[in-house]
Amino acid sequence: MTAEAKPADAPEAMGARAGRRINLGPAADFPPGARMEVKVGRALIAVFNLAGTYYAIFGRCPHQSAPLSRGRLQGTVICNAETDWQTQWSCEGEIVVCPGHAMEFHVKTGRAMGYDLALRTYPVFVEDGQVMLIA
Repeated sequence: MTAEAKPADAPEAMGARAGRRINLGPAADFPPGARMEVKVGRALIAVFNLAGTYYAIFGRCPHQSAPLSRGRLQGTVICNAETDWQTQWSCEGEIVVCPGHAMEFHVKTGRAMGYDLALRTYPVFVEDGQVMLIA
């Protein structure tokens, strides 16, 4: 699903970030598991509906600019102090895999898995039945 950004009424501050309110369309047209590419100016934003909650991240992989909205969603293997250094499957359905070179990003946080790197995230919410993005 691809959409051109259409500004809604007026810009509004949300958290520390102020930006344009962009109507992505009816929530009914964006069911759980759906994803969308949104072009805002020159930026591409990837929007995901994960089990009824919406998330948006910068839509290009920093490695070679592959569009993240086209990557598969899966989980990933983690091994850290929280798992007592045992390998464990985690974040099922929350990890987008870059379709270019398989770099993994946590959709909820924008963090790259295994790297000290994070993509910009954007607030997404439902208002009056419409999915709205602040960009």
